[in-house]
Amino acid sequence: MSFNDDDDGPWGQGNDDPWKKKPRQRNSVPDIEVFIKKGRDRFKKFFPKNGKINNRPLWYAAGGIFVLWLLTGIYTVQQDEQAAILRFGKWIRTTDPGLNYHLPTPIESALVRNVTAINVLTNTNTNPSDSGDLGGEGALMLTGDENIADVQFAVNWRIKDLGDFLFNVNSPETTIRAAADSIVRSVISQTPIAQILSEGRSQINIKLKEMLQKLLDEYKLGVEVTQVELLKVTPPTAKVMDAYLDVQRAKADMERKRNEAEYYRNSIIPVARGQAKKILQDAEGYKKEVMAGIDGETSRFDLVYNQYRTAPDITRNRLYLDTMQHILEPAQKLIVDGEKNQGVLPYLPLPELKQKPEKTEASS
Repeated sequence: MSFNDDDDGPWGQGNDDPWKKKPRQRNSVPDIEVFIKKGRDRFKKFFPKNGKINNRPLWYAAGGIFVLWLLTGIYTVQQDEQAAILRFGKWIRTTDPGLNYHLPTPIESALVRNVTAINVLTNTNTNPSDSGDLGGEGALMLTGDENIADVQFAVNWRIKDLGDFLFNVNSPETTIRAAADSIVRSVISQTPIAQILSEGRSQINIKLKEMLQKLLDEYKLGVEVTQVELLKVTPPTAKVMDAYLDVQRAKADMERKRNEAEYYRNSIIPVARGQAKKILQDAEGYKKEVMAGIDGETSRFDLVYNQYRTAPDITRNRLYLDTMQHILEPAQKLIVDGEKNQGVLPYLPLPELKQKPEKTEASS
């Protein structure tokens, strides 16, 4: 076998030299030098022939990006909304409906919320989808006349100032719920249950709304209370019904006793007042009578004294005769003529004489 065979060669490859490069085929991978050359040509477009960089396209691109960034601050607030503007997360102002602008993101941002929608908060779970819950079926409260009532109420409210609502209190709805429960308990504790169950409930609702609004304004909560309504006021459930009925029976007994005492008072006091008035009138008459007698005796004494000073002997004899007449007139008299019965001892039946006046007094 010859190594100089031009046909096959020692490796069976004919005249091909294994140490020679094969020509590049069209479908082979491009050479790195080609990419480098193309990139160099494109980069040269930004350079003029004098060797300086052409910055105009870069400025155009940067200006466009800056304009688009500024446009991110444009926002729209609908008629039923307000927007709270935050600068680096801090609330700085609240904007009203319309087309508004704030510094672009992330310098400032806007929180938009509906402020005209009426929110409902109750202390029942009758509508849990849109209401708070303060205790399931209601709340047991003590009334002004020491009764226990199961009170269910609802509070309608809306956002008045979005900034105050979002940033002055950590949990606005929880604050409204606690404030409403406190105000209702305070008013119920000062109101008799009869007034709560009757037409007085409308006045209580107005009072509750005013007091709750005043309290929330003190908290600067940014909320407007549109209505507070007592939905239902009933006696407590069976677990305290017996005690409630005992209280009612005791009150009925107290009222009955009070009525009986009032009736007795109305019947006794007028009679006592009449008797007291009669006694006063009798005393006044007796006083006048005594005073008149005293005045008469005084006048009579003065008259006799004046006569005595004028004619003492005559006046003295007259007084003596009047006195003897006054003494002897009612007495039983027995006259004995001494001149006709001289030397004879008169017999006087003293026991009989003593009894006659007694019979005379009895017959009279």
